[in-house]
Amino acid sequence: MPVDRSAQRALLVSVLLLLPALALLSGVRPSEARRAPLPPAATPFTGTLPDGEGRAVAERACVICHSAMLITQQAKDSTGWAKTLTQMQKWSAPLDSSERDTLQRWFTAKLGPRRR
Repeated sequence: MPVDRSAQRALLVSVLLLLPALALLSGVRPSEARRAPLPPAATPFTGTLPDGEGRAVAERACVICHSAMLITQQAKDSTGWAKTLTQMQKWSAPLDSSERDTLQRWFTAKLGPRRR
């Protein structure tokens, strides 16, 4: 089947003319889209753990794998923290049972469910 060069050129010209029109209709230039600042976080999370009885244990046993920010983003109730700590122990987190209980109480008190 012969290639119709004029039809290919017409298609290419149409596409090239259509792209700027679409950009104008969108109202955003590509260069502006790249430089647009990110919206601020709804809830900024700290990169440090809160003070309290479990902080030293968390710094020793949790922060070896997780950042403090990841931990402070959690908003679990007592049951949620219990499940998480059980899973972490299964995955070899260096915690004994008293440290686990300390962390569960501390996480629930300091990083428990947030009010809406």
